[in-house]
Amino acid sequence: MHLFLVDSSIFIYRAWFGPERDRVNLLQQPDQAFVGFSDFVYRLLTEQAPSQLVFAFDESRSSSWRKSVYSEYKANRKPAPEGLRRQFAWCRQWTESLGISCVSSHEWEADDLIGSLHHYHSSAQRPVAILTADKDLAQLIGEQDLWWSYLDNVRLDYRAICRKFGVRPDQIAEQLALTGDKVDNIPGIPEVGLKTASRLLKKYDTLENLRLHLDEVGKMKFRYAASVQRSLIEHQAMLDIGLKLTRINRQVAEMQKVEVTRGRAQPDLLEQMMREHAFDSPRLERWRRYLSESCVLSTSQSTSQSSGESLQLLED
Repeated sequence: MHLFLVDSSIFIYRAWFGPERDRVNLLQQPDQAFVGFSDFVYRLLTEQAPSQLVFAFDESRSSSWRKSVYSEYKANRKPAPEGLRRQFAWCRQWTESLGISCVSSHEWEADDLIGSLHHYHSSAQRPVAILTADKDLAQLIGEQDLWWSYLDNVRLDYRAICRKFGVRPDQIAEQLALTGDKVDNIPGIPEVGLKTASRLLKKYDTLENLRLHLDEVGKMKFRYAASVQRSLIEHQAMLDIGLKLTRINRQVAEMQKVEVTRGRAQPDLLEQMMREHAFDSPRLERWRRYLSESCVLSTSQSTSQSSGESLQLLED
């Protein structure tokens, strides 16, 4: 059985841009992202019945440690609308109320938390399925793991990632440092695209080894090899910055203590949330049926907030 690690933001944003954009709760606040996210959680729990899973949430792009490395990191992204930011809190409380551990950090991004959970909790007997649509997380995949875009039903194992990216999973961060990443506003090295980066890493394996052989790059047998060599020499400093930005931190110590086994759900709290968010009859019926039939035995724990810091259901 896999340990499921969920990149929550992907599924919240997907629901925000989904078909129910005019939905509001009883206080006339937009809640389509929360309700759509709850639909995803229902699918996951009923289709996969995972006994071990953790949901990782992002807190703030502006406070990420990567901003201290490169101030323009993700500067191309617009802030989340106020109506959406409120729904992140509801999504987290819903998940915790189902007895599922949730993690977040003011400093570390969800990618780093997932990477650290993978590092501390995976094993040969407990492979990991990372539920996301983010290519960056493919760098974590080992030979028994899965990268899974769940709503699109796209599953990539170690070999499939090698074929798709043209490099091993453990080389993806270095590939992105070379090419840059427009989504995260990481500039990369001019003249270096995916194919060129793949060629360089296949020959030299790591950026460290590539640096030691920059004088050889111009002799490689591909078009513009001499131009690529000049660009690499000129922009060596950006390689260092790029790798710090693209490599996921896998040693966030707090993740060692996370309880990955599901705990006991809180049906009364879930029922209250369903009423306040005006769940329609089909949603109410399937969640009530699921909660009545599920047998979750242990107690849920959340790493970043104690139970006394639980989020309000709705604003006063």
